[in-house]
Amino acid sequence: MPNVVTKQYLAESANSRPLRHAARELRLPETYAASYGNLQLDRPLFVPEAEITAFAADLAAVFDILVSLPGRLFDGDLRRYCAALGMDDRLAALMCRGATGAPPLYARADAYHDGTSFKLLELNVGSELGGLDTAQLNRAFLARPEFADFAQRHELGHVDTIPRVAAALRQAALVDEPVVALIESTDGLAAHEHVFLALREALRDQGIDLLLGEIHELDEQNGKITLRGTPLDVVLRYFVAGELVDDPTAQQKLDLLIEAPETVLFTPLEGGVYASKGSLAMLHDPAVRATFSAEEHAVVDRVVPWTRLLGAEDGQDALFRHCRDERRNLVLKPGVGYGGVGTVVGHAVTDEEWERALAERRTGDHVVQRRVRPRTEPVLNAETNAIEEWVANWGIFVDSAGYAGGFVRALKPADGSVVSYSNSGTRGTCVFTTS
Repeated sequence: MPNVVTKQYLAESANSRPLRHAARELRLPETYAASYGNLQLDRPLFVPEAEITAFAADLAAVFDILVSLPGRLFDGDLRRYCAALGMDDRLAALMCRGATGAPPLYARADAYHDGTSFKLLELNVGSELGGLDTAQLNRAFLARPEFADFAQRHELGHVDTIPRVAAALRQAALVDEPVVALIESTDGLAAHEHVFLALREALRDQGIDLLLGEIHELDEQNGKITLRGTPLDVVLRYFVAGELVDDPTAQQKLDLLIEAPETVLFTPLEGGVYASKGSLAMLHDPAVRATFSAEEHAVVDRVVPWTRLLGAEDGQDALFRHCRDERRNLVLKPGVGYGGVGTVVGHAVTDEEWERALAERRTGDHVVQRRVRPRTEPVLNAETNAIEEWVANWGIFVDSAGYAGGFVRALKPADGSVVSYSNSGTRGTCVFTTS
């Protein structure tokens, strides 16, 4: 059931061509438009501010539990914790380099709304987050008079994530005007250059002129990391551990970066341990849950769907049988992965395909997660004036101050089961909060 503001927006759009076409006639910043201008949903999404703020608070609580698990279970030994997740040992070794045991809360949840509340699908922890600059869309909508009028009448709001990012970078650097470089893996910039250029465009408005580079271009001089000779205060990391596993030169540069006393790595690779979907599975392991307080039980049960490591040693056969029998209600995912790659959606395959997928993933870090049935979002097609239903994957940012903004990727159910830009049918939009 759509919320009141959504119903009103659809009703007004049906009778107002300017409002109905607002998303298609946005005047976006040049670089952002080149990157995302043709991928817009026909309307923004609306959510009560109190609801999304409360969900972000729950995410922060879940993050605190996740970070506590190595200490609770393995005397603080992060490598042993990674082994319990079934993580590849070389990957684990990289994620543990420079680990502090206290990674910053800088994360984005991917979540579905099931019609009652938000449910967490995965928690992306670390600096390599997409969608940070989506408030460019919010501003462009508000620049349209017909939408601005609607927003004023319904007291719409939004949180711009970019000022929060800029504040985090300045705090990490301990200087007001830090020299910041976004660093990708070797040969990694080209594939996502449009994303990084749009991010640089947004950060420039916050007084940060973001440099772009790749890890092999880093050197060290007088305790500071340099990029093509320019000393850096902060390295905004966009490379991930998996991109360094077979690159010894990059690993050497990583060590330089970790050890440089005058340059801050934002954020360490350690966050990838807690971003692993295996960590979410730990939250539903009976032995782990025995360590929870009543409040911890409540928050996990409220927001984290049942998730288990398929390769868990204890009770593996019983778990396998349960998963085989519950195909239509389960999703199989790699513990470490991006963009839905490697995901098998139970209700979209046959019994034989499902059983084969389970058998092939009985070792390693694969997880099974109870399927969340998302509430669809009605969207008025600007051309046909017909209502279409879309599945919304909510990207919800959270930092130490709480809710830090959001965006949505959406897909028609007929176009697939995994809502990701790897699916050509996916469209994006921004989020406005309602009072």
